[in-house]
Amino acid sequence: MKDIIGKTKAWFIAIRPFGFVTTLVSTSVGAALAFYHGYFNYKLHLLSMIPLILIHAGTNLINDYYDYIMGIDHDFSASSTYKKVKDFLHINEFYRTGIICFLASVPFGLTLSLYRGWIIFIIGSIGALAGFFYTAKPINYKHYGLGGPSIFLWMGIVMVWGIYYIQTGIQSWYPVWVGIPVSFLITGMQHSNELRDYENDRKNGLLTAPVIMGFEAARYYYYFLISSAYLSLICLIYFDLLPDWTSLVFLTIPLAINRIKTVHSARESDDLAGIVQKMASLNAIFGLFMVITLVISRFKSGPL
Repeated sequence: MKDIIGKTKAWFIAIRPFGFVTTLVSTSVGAALAFYHGYFNYKLHLLSMIPLILIHAGTNLINDYYDYIMGIDHDFSASSTYKKVKDFLHINEFYRTGIICFLASVPFGLTLSLYRGWIIFIIGSIGALAGFFYTAKPINYKHYGLGGPSIFLWMGIVMVWGIYYIQTGIQSWYPVWVGIPVSFLITGMQHSNELRDYENDRKNGLLTAPVIMGFEAARYYYYFLISSAYLSLICLIYFDLLPDWTSLVFLTIPLAINRIKTVHSARESDDLAGIVQKMASLNAIFGLFMVITLVISRFKSGPL
């Protein structure tokens, strides 16, 4: 019984479900935006969310697998997931389960294509490949400073656009603009992860964004990402792309300032233990406020 409980906990750690908040935020904002315009089908929403969660889980497992076998994450690495679960899981299980997660998402993509055409399956497949090759050889583009741009594109604006399109059947640039604040904040979470791993990545010769910029400049880039999430939200409200109720999202600014203070006070990457989890909570609350205010706006004043 203890082995079963231990292995269950190990898989929970390996999959890192707290990171799913990024996927949940993007999909929820896209769905809430569709609802604001009078569209929402919960069956389509479930069909959309399940494969995205599977792809996210697969990406996490493949990421950890390649970081470990390439010697980037080791028993002395603070960010190593495998060292926390190696008493219950073998590293090859990470790879096999990751591949299963990717393959399990395919039937959902095919089903969604019956509703909205092959563009959904094609974009979803490209997104899955982007997740797989995040650290997988021979591309492993995260190691060349391209992790942030990929997260900005795929985890934010593409997801918001995709969910909106699945719900409404309308191809429009509108959800792309609305997805920009989400993209900035999610990229901030990814960048905080690379800031935390700065020393380890530098020693292993990885050219992540903080290694390329240097730790000090990377901190300022982090400030830019967080502040841009709120500045872009101001622009969307000012140009009537989002309803006035969305201004309530600015109640999360104290939380953002708290995260900025954590990074500002860090003298080295080891001082940033827990920053990714703190960013996950900020993303969750920011996204929740966006969803709630869009729903309120639908009932209060109707769509744009």
